[in-house]
Amino acid sequence: MRLLMPFRYRFLSLLALLWLASAPVQAADLLLSDRDCRELLAQHAAEPGSVPARIVADCREQLAAAQAPAAAPAAGTAAAPAASADPCAGPNAAQSVFCWGPWAGLAPAAAGEPLPDNPVETTDYEQRPELAAEFDNEVEPLDSGGLPLGSCAPGAPCGFATVVAGTSSSGPAEDTRFARFELATDGSRFTLRPTDGGRIDSVTGMQTRITGRPDQFENLTAGGSDGDERSRLVARILRDPDEILLAADIWGHGNAATAAAQSGYFAWGRAVTQADLDALNSGGVTRSLAFSGPMSVDNATIASLQLDFGPRAGWSGSWDNPAWSFSAGGRISGANFVSEPGRFSGNVRPGGLVQGALLGRPASRAVAHIIDVQLENIGRVRDVGLLPEVAGPPVN
Repeated sequence: MRLLMPFRYRFLSLLALLWLASAPVQAADLLLSDRDCRELLAQHAAEPGSVPARIVADCREQLAAAQAPAAAPAAGTAAAPAASADPCAGPNAAQSVFCWGPWAGLAPAAAGEPLPDNPVETTDYEQRPELAAEFDNEVEPLDSGGLPLGSCAPGAPCGFATVVAGTSSSGPAEDTRFARFELATDGSRFTLRPTDGGRIDSVTGMQTRITGRPDQFENLTAGGSDGDERSRLVARILRDPDEILLAADIWGHGNAATAAAQSGYFAWGRAVTQADLDALNSGGVTRSLAFSGPMSVDNATIASLQLDFGPRAGWSGSWDNPAWSFSAGGRISGANFVSEPGRFSGNVRPGGLVQGALLGRPASRAVAHIIDVQLENIGRVRDVGLLPEVAGPPVN
């Protein structure tokens, strides 16, 4: 199972582009490498319907053309050199999702076409620069109140993210860092503050495009450039009516000249207000909220959390993956929750951490959280997730 995970990351990153595009997508439009197509066809064979039919047909045609015998060179001319076995060394490398992660053109992998100045269309979403003024930095200092990633103030923007080098969005857990994540409420820019120091700022004024989807969320793609700097978001969002209330999934930022880039996943929103917290804790009764959904780095991991407010305040949760599972629990502090050492399941080695915050409004609540655990016989797991509220236990 673990050996298959790198492809899973690449496959999910590619599908994020395929399904988010509003127009019909063809393999030629994405300039997929032959390796891209082989792996997509393998996924289609294993799970029919998991890859759009048009991409399947285009990839089959592309591979068939690649296998056709080349015409013999004319007399007196040199034969063309054989293609490199490395798909990231070919002419389509710059656009290959597998070579450069979920946004083609963040930086050229092999002298590809440069990213256009306006890489994302905005015809179906009015730009609202005035919303960017609401982008703020209301992040409490790290280790605030026993919260390793800092606390989230009631009513303030709050988010968490993973950070890896390069544009793949995912990497070994040991090479994955955590950060606090900040997002403009119009999706036009973002900032990360890694827990080990430093700061990652997107370009300002990214152009955004929003399309519908069958659940309560919408799809957002945002991208922009400033000189050699490139930034991109591929996310699911919840708005009311135009301001983003909740957002999660892929971020990336890099430099086309140096080929230096960082990327990862995020979960963000506005913490519940103090008035909402007071209502949840009122009346001397325990009010329980339940949340469930897939994590972002590995969405085969399904998380289920219950937050209890009132006289028996606390939380508990479980994370279930086909290869492993664990549980944890702990305390609630305002809009924040954090694990306690004695509440982890027995397969979690000492030093594990779960931290998150309750976000949203009563009709659209969610939790953003991170997990950082060392599991017996598995190794380290680091992930981030945005979990929407589901029907939970009644008030006690």
